[in-house]
Amino acid sequence: MINYKEFLQWIDVEQFATACNNISNSQGAKVLNEHSNRMLKEKFILGALRLANHKKNIQWVDTIDYDLTFDSWHGATIEVKTGDGPMFTTKQGLLKENIEVKLKNIYESKENTRTTLDKTFDHLMIIQNSGTFAIGFVPYSIASEHLVQLTDGWKARIPSDKVNIIYTKDMRNELVNWDFNLDPKEWVLDTLSKVCYK
Repeated sequence: MINYKEFLQWIDVEQFATACNNISNSQGAKVLNEHSNRMLKEKFILGALRLANHKKNIQWVDTIDYDLTFDSWHGATIEVKTGDGPMFTTKQGLLKENIEVKLKNIYESKENTRTTLDKTFDHLMIIQNSGTFAIGFVPYSIASEHLVQLTDGWKARIPSDKVNIIYTKDMRNELVNWDFNLDPKEWVLDTLSKVCYK
């Protein structure tokens, strides 16, 4: 049986919470809320987690089925889902009755013809970035019991009492003061100008 709270011994959770808050809410990161940049936003959060991992036991693998492996859990595979309010309401910080996260998009057609999730991982990690910062875990067996089929994929709607929420912090009054520009267009142009257009 996994003790999910062990995770908090591996990372600087305050550093990670501050990073997630700034990645989600600072002025220079607002561009990541645009539809075409949402996957990039999650990569910033995964990068922040990797940098906060002082035990160096979290591997960022970013495969089609999962995002991380945890060495200390015998290489367990971890699918990560992030959002501004999957667990708690963003304004009042109230725990939701059901925690909903999109687990898979299906791009092949307009209608979902698959009958299974067709995705495997050992544990689902849910991170709430705004309002109440929170980290929760649920094993695959629980996540897969609470699937809702959508026209474009699968969503998990998990009763909150089945999610192991191991950390919460009210971030509503925390300063958001990182001065950075996360607009990917700027990086693309800067990188290309350095190598292709000297």
